[in-house]
Amino acid sequence: MAMPAPTSVEALTYQKVLDYLKSSTLFKNSLRTYPDQPKLDVLYGSAMVEIEVLPWDVHPWDETDLATVRATSCITVGSSINDELMHYLLDENRRMRFGAFSLDEAGQVLFSESILGGDNMDLMELQACILSVVTIADTYDDMIARRFGGQRASDVGAHGCAPLPGTQNCQP
Repeated sequence: MAMPAPTSVEALTYQKVLDYLKSSTLFKNSLRTYPDQPKLDVLYGSAMVEIEVLPWDVHPWDETDLATVRATSCITVGSSINDELMHYLLDENRRMRFGAFSLDEAGQVLFSESILGGDNMDLMELQACILSVVTIADTYDDMIARRFGGQRASDVGAHGCAPLPGTQNCQP
């Protein structure tokens, strides 16, 4: 399936994110790109963070193309998906200043945070977004696995930094 052509703001945002990550002393050595998607991965400590550039289609401005940058990390794999976990994640979401917990299609617990992309995207805000996701992943993985079962994503090997099929390392 072919990837739809990005809008100019999506392309600009992706290039700004890529340039920042390629030059960042925090992330450049673990950066992984995907040639067929506007997505990147970075490994920081034991947390893998997926960074995607996404269109913002429904917004309050007329005739303006906007894009967002979403950073996501898998927290646990195989946790018991039940009412108690759902209440726990919703209660913790209420406490979060930025970002939120969610489940993916496979029932893995994720944490994501988004910022506005485009010309005015602040690189300090991008760095804070990524590091915030890393901090939440590192803080909550033990608590959720202990209380609701499953394994920390970092223990399953789902977040190692070896290149995956269809990806390439991006060296500065």
